[in-house]
Amino acid sequence: MFQLYVLALFFFTANSILTVIFPLQAADYGFREGEIGIMMGMYMFVCMGLRPWAGQLIAKYSVLTIMKWLLVGHALALLLYVWLGVESLYIVRALQGVVTAFFSMAMQIGIASILLDKDRGQGMSMYSLSTVLPGLYGPALALLLWTHFDHLYLLLLIAALSVLPFLFVFRSPLPATREDKGMFTFREMYTAFKTTRRHRGLMVSALVMLIGASVFGAITTFLPLYMITTGYGNAALYLFLQAIVVVVSRFLLRKIVPSDGKWHPSFMSIVLVSSVIGTTLLAFMPYIGHFIYVSAIFNGLATAMLYPTIITYMSFAIPQESKHILLGVFLASYDLGFALGGFVMGFVIQMSSFSIMFIICAIVGLAAIMFIWANRKEADVFVIDKGAVS
Repeated sequence: MFQLYVLALFFFTANSILTVIFPLQAADYGFREGEIGIMMGMYMFVCMGLRPWAGQLIAKYSVLTIMKWLLVGHALALLLYVWLGVESLYIVRALQGVVTAFFSMAMQIGIASILLDKDRGQGMSMYSLSTVLPGLYGPALALLLWTHFDHLYLLLLIAALSVLPFLFVFRSPLPATREDKGMFTFREMYTAFKTTRRHRGLMVSALVMLIGASVFGAITTFLPLYMITTGYGNAALYLFLQAIVVVVSRFLLRKIVPSDGKWHPSFMSIVLVSSVIGTTLLAFMPYIGHFIYVSAIFNGLATAMLYPTIITYMSFAIPQESKHILLGVFLASYDLGFALGGFVMGFVIQMSSFSIMFIICAIVGLAAIMFIWANRKEADVFVIDKGAVS
């Protein structure tokens, strides 16, 4: 499993660096906030659209086979950026969405296949930890290379990161077995989705993940740009502190991630309250000075807990017979939310200000908490055919 976590580490190191560099480079090139939001949101929009397709291709050709081919695509996307620079930003973001859709699905399906049920929550949490570890050094390294060194060093680093993941995919424990259930049709997807609509907890969890991800998407896209252009706070320090909180939380709190297949409204509400506090503090950044770094703690806790908790729940809640169809559909709710956060809030900033954008994000988080408690009873029961499963 350690080999898989290192593979994810190197894969997402490139993403963490480019997520900071792309908005800065686009702003220097003359892009407005709305255009930057579209460019950054394109990554997750593409990822969202391809997740269901990725799931069935992985079932047909095996996790290991798909992983090898997607790493080739990952390398090509990074090398295209090295070659063309700012002119390739839209294309590279779209290609990153393609390979991330397949990578995320392959890793999560692989981990679910390898580990016992009782260890799945910890396994998902450790995988999530490996995806956020690059946040400890990626943004700071990106800002250092962008502001203090020749950009050639940045390009050399990106080129190196296009090759490194290949060293960890061979002889990995990823399953090479196929589960060829055929390429499902939209009718089959609709039938499977119609069945799960009766699982209130699955619907609630998907919407909560979408809302939470929209806040994360807005902060990830625009916070570094805001801090660097206005001089409020240190973007590298803030992102470093937030990443430390995410990493430490996902490791120390990995055992409290519910792994019993039940929906836990109280736990999810605590996670979202942390997000609301952190986002509200960001709205008052010009007035609270160094106290702004406290928000990194709250946002880090929310980021650490939201995704692994809901993904683990979904891995149990989605019916086994349609998991290859629906897992990608429900995981795409995170991608959609993350993309909408950058896309919508970019235009909000253009029409108002960064502070108003952060206030709106806090209100969105409060709405998610209210939604959870409005559906707390219905979310516990899954009725399918003639039976009922708690």
